Amino acid sequence: MGDKSGTGHVKRSGTAACIILLVLLAAEIIHTVLNDSHASMQHVPPRELRESHGIFYQPQNRDATLSSEQWDAIWKHTRDAGFDRVMVQWTRYGEDDLGGNTGWLAQALASAEQHGLKLVLGLTQDPEYYATLPDNPRFASYWYQQMAEAIRQQRRLQDEWALHPVGWYLPLELDDWLFRDKSVRHELLEQLASTAAALDGELHLSMFTGGFLSPALYAEWGDTLAHNGWHVWWQDGRGTHRLSPQVRDTYEQALTCDIGIIREAFKVVSAEDEDFRAEPATPQTEPDSCHPQAVFSLRYMSWADTLR
Repeated sequence: MGDKSGTGHVKRSGTAACIILLVLLAAEIIHTVLNDSHASMQHVPPRELRESHGIFYQPQNRDATLSSEQWDAIWKHTRDAGFDRVMVQWTRYGEDDLGGNTGWLAQALASAEQHGLKLVLGLTQDPEYYATLPDNPRFASYWYQQMAEAIRQQRRLQDEWALHPVGWYLPLELDDWLFRDKSVRHELLEQLASTAAALDGELHLSMFTGGFLSPALYAEWGDTLAHNGWHVWWQDGRGTHRLSPQVRDTYEQALTCDIGIIREAFKVVSAEDEDFRAEPATPQTEPDSCHPQAVFSLRYMSWADTLR
């Protein structure tokens, strides 16, 4: 499936990139071992993850206008609603550090911890991610750069931010269009496995489908990622409506129980050629599901209307 041109270049550049990445990762592992407080963070057992109730928060600069009292109210209602974990989509967006270690985001997240919410901190999101990735020949070197930045951002957060995260989230979402080429998926897997060895603690990433891989192959891909050091989350697609309900359900049913499901609490109301707009919607959570479940996102919750 997909254009196979440039595959040889991907393999050659992938080998060189992996060597460089392994050197960088080795240095990061040494840093981790020497830092007792960081090395003490362990992977969370699957059972604990299944029993948690997470909600995603996607930081935007307009949120900087909220007062500390407004954040306190948001987090109190979030905890009262039964959520115990906030999954922050990113803490850096390109060159924007969202206020840094003493800025609005750091203060808002400190308030969340004070209200008893555990934090999974997202790392760096590249604004050019979706524009760059279709270039398969560049993938290995590009992904290496993103993994190196993820490692740097984790160190910034550990060393400079006064927070106590229980895990980390890679904001670079995976889908079966950008990763439809088998050789690119293989390179991705190798680099993610190496990166997982260097990053501390519980690691998360998410994926979604456009129907470009079969449900069985897609589920197999998710399992492979999940067995290489990452907690994998699948976005259920109910808010985007890119797939019919029947097709979407087929993909969900193919997933093993180790794959978490992100229940979308919004519905898109903008046309494809318009800026993204969405309205709140009820997430289709399933109390008896064997999957870990989380909700996307805080911005669409009734008690967080100050974020909209």
